[in-house]
Amino acid sequence: MNRMGHESGFEGEQRDEREKSWDQEHPQAYRGGQSDSTFKQIRATVADKLQAAAETLHQKADRSGRQTEISTFGHRAAGWLERSAGYVSEMEPQRLKSDLENQVRRNPGRSLLIAGVVGLALGGLLRRR
Repeated sequence: MNRMGHESGFEGEQRDEREKSWDQEHPQAYRGGQSDSTFKQIRATVADKLQAAAETLHQKADRSGRQTEISTFGHRAAGWLERSAGYVSEMEPQRLKSDLENQVRRNPGRSLLIAGVVGLALGGLLRRR
């Protein structure tokens, strides 16, 4: 039997009260509200930064004066950043969630590796402060 089958009426009432209390303290979780505007601000900032990085890469690749292979790679990477900026600027929270879930299901090893690298980078940045 699962946990819910063993739960007494009193425990269920306590859980319901905790959920109602959380709902009252965090109304934006269901209605969007402040969290929606925060998401939009973050989305716009990330898209702008990606676009700026792409423009910088294009400029550096044009001015490199190096082999055409290196210049071509720079423009290709800039193109990836531009597409990423477009994706970020158009994404919605639900779409982002489903895209991430699909990527993790298709590539669990890569997802763990990326999560580990991000965790190490964040840990290093926070430790230095």
